[in-house]
Amino acid sequence: MTRTHINTPKKRTQWLLMAILLLATLFVLWPVLRELGYRSGDDAVALRVYDWRDELKLEALEQEYKLPKGLLSAVMHQESAGDPQAQSHAGAKGLFQFMRPTAKDMGLNDRSHPQDSAVAAAKYLGQLYIRYDKNLELTLAAYNWGLGNVDQYVKPKKDNAESNYSKFRLSKMPDETQDYIARIKMLRTTYYLR
Repeated sequence: MTRTHINTPKKRTQWLLMAILLLATLFVLWPVLRELGYRSGDDAVALRVYDWRDELKLEALEQEYKLPKGLLSAVMHQESAGDPQAQSHAGAKGLFQFMRPTAKDMGLNDRSHPQDSAVAAAKYLGQLYIRYDKNLELTLAAYNWGLGNVDQYVKPKKDNAESNYSKFRLSKMPDETQDYIARIKMLRTTYYLR
């Protein structure tokens, strides 16, 4: 019986080919990972949010205000990255990035106080969730884009007609709000499962 000899590339060439293949795979997968919400640093932020979630008893607040599980953690992650001193260029402040008027409406005096901010966020999101017939997308849109904008957006066309929150189109909202909704929904899944 004769043996067949196959010429294989030298080890160095094999390693080089494997490295090129790995880089090409990452290059192809990167847009998919970005679409799924991956961002560098998310793991460190998640650890901070998990600590806050336990300390502030966010799951209990979600149950009390009848919010979807994981929502408060996801909003905190996106809004402040778990930093109670976070402040936006627009003047929003704290773990849940309250503007002064909304904080006042929710009875929140110190926007950087973690416990008070968490209670105010649960209360506000709970009100929005009920207002929009438990439509999570509209709730998140109102939190991000503003209650007045969303109300105008879903306003019925005829004076006597009632708005049907289930028939709105996200694609008509600003890109920032669409991205915000998608990101919170993705993050919520992460916090819901753990």
